[in-house]
Amino acid sequence: MPVQDPLLRVCELLNRHGARYLIAGAQACILHGLVRTTEDVDILIEATEENAARVIAALSELEDHAAAELTPRELLENVAVKIADEVEVDVSTRAWKVAYADAAPTAQEATIDGIRVPYLSLDTLIASKETCRDQDQVDRARLLELRQRKFRG
Repeated sequence: MPVQDPLLRVCELLNRHGARYLIAGAQACILHGLVRTTEDVDILIEATEENAARVIAALSELEDHAAAELTPRELLENVAVKIADEVEVDVSTRAWKVAYADAAPTAQEATIDGIRVPYLSLDTLIASKETCRDQDQVDRARLLELRQRKFRG
């Protein structure tokens, strides 16, 4: 039986296919301890054709197989691609100014219900939120507060 939690479902599939990715966006905020309500999953992927093919193969296993219509080039040539399936997944090669290669060395990892969940470090997540979007500005301010509390504590 497939995992029900959207984040874990996506990670389980990506892990099984050997995809190189990191959880970004609201789910990464949640993993760092912020309270956010979201069901969609944002992933930052390594921008290679081989990896994009793995991501597509993994996400094509979601219920509606929406990712099966994509090509690796489409993932690599667009800043973000939204895959609307049983789980809405936003696939990006850049999270604002952060690329996978920049984020991977400092990435964090959790194991939840036996599933490996790699995600952006706090500092990288903060950098990825330096946009003009209102929600990103709110997230960034809260993440900066969280970092301050961690350094004080």
